[in-house]
Amino acid sequence: MKPSNLAGRVTALALAFSCAACAVSTPRVVEPDLPPVESAQADAAPWWTAAGDPVLAQVVAQGLAHDPVLACSAWHLHDDAARADARRRHLGGRLAGLLSKERVADGPPAGAYAHAALVNTRAAAMAEAYLAVRLAQARLAARRAAVAPWQDNAEIARFRREAGLVSAIDGALGGVMVDLDADAVTQAQTELSQALARLAQETGLSAEALLVLLGDGAAVPALADIPDAAPRRAALLALRQQQGQAVVQGKASLDEARAALASATAAGAEEIDSATKALAAAQALVAASARTLAQADRTVRDARAGYRAGTETFATLYVAEASALAAAEADAAARSGLARAHVRLWAAQGLGWTSADLAPAAPGEAPARCPAQP
Repeated sequence: MKPSNLAGRVTALALAFSCAACAVSTPRVVEPDLPPVESAQADAAPWWTAAGDPVLAQVVAQGLAHDPVLACSAWHLHDDAARADARRRHLGGRLAGLLSKERVADGPPAGAYAHAALVNTRAAAMAEAYLAVRLAQARLAARRAAVAPWQDNAEIARFRREAGLVSAIDGALGGVMVDLDADAVTQAQTELSQALARLAQETGLSAEALLVLLGDGAAVPALADIPDAAPRRAALLALRQQQGQAVVQGKASLDEARAALASATAAGAEEIDSATKALAAAQALVAASARTLAQADRTVRDARAGYRAGTETFATLYVAEASALAAAEADAAARSGLARAHVRLWAAQGLGWTSADLAPAAPGEAPARCPAQP
């Protein structure tokens, strides 16, 4: 072979390789004919900032920033992107892409939407733990509030016994109730400590930092409705991208992709419907418990006044006091259930992420104890 012919062949081959590199480095975007699955945009604020509880918003925001699960997810997302970029830059990868005519679906990768869905899930878990702390605080406050009246009742019973107006049983029962209330307070304090420990585990924040954020608040928050909240389920968007990529790579048929999306969409709609009904039931329970609490408060006021005036028995006062405490705790539990029902619905609708979560900040290195990507 003549040198001139050999040089020409080498030049032609080099040009072919160069064209292959250009073709694969900027692949033609192919969008499979798949049904839309809600908007890929998430410009609205996440649900915890729109719920009307600034402490909840702060706890969740700080918890997400310190969450090791999300840190691992972000690291894997950037690592996958780096590996894919390296493959595209490699000469063998360029040629393989050219020969196989590999294409990609439009929009962010499935992994980005999967990360956004994880943000939504982790935020819901943190909110559940936060509401458990608020409920424990409300129970502790209710039991502490019951101690002073029982101490007063025991003193009144002692005075009336000394005056010969009642038998010794009134004073004895009063002392028993004071002891029982002290035990109930101790139990409530233990429950609060356990709830705080769980919240610390969920958020990655220390118990001391959480106590600064939460303070001594005893009320269960009344979360606000989020009107016109259109679902933006990142998990469904991730599935659509996965199916679209499988179609353009020839790993799945268009019918298979459509069937998978239809099944996931139906399951999501059923979950939202169930959460909506649970929210309505929780709202009805709160209304009923509020009426019960108001009636119990009126009854206990009348019973206290009657006993101190000598017109009511200690047994009547005992039942009224115990009923008032039970009504207060039941009301706190009902309001906590309503708040949790809100969170459940918002999580089912996928309202816990924004477009910023599709491109999380790149960690410098793999977080500690970050498991390998399967």
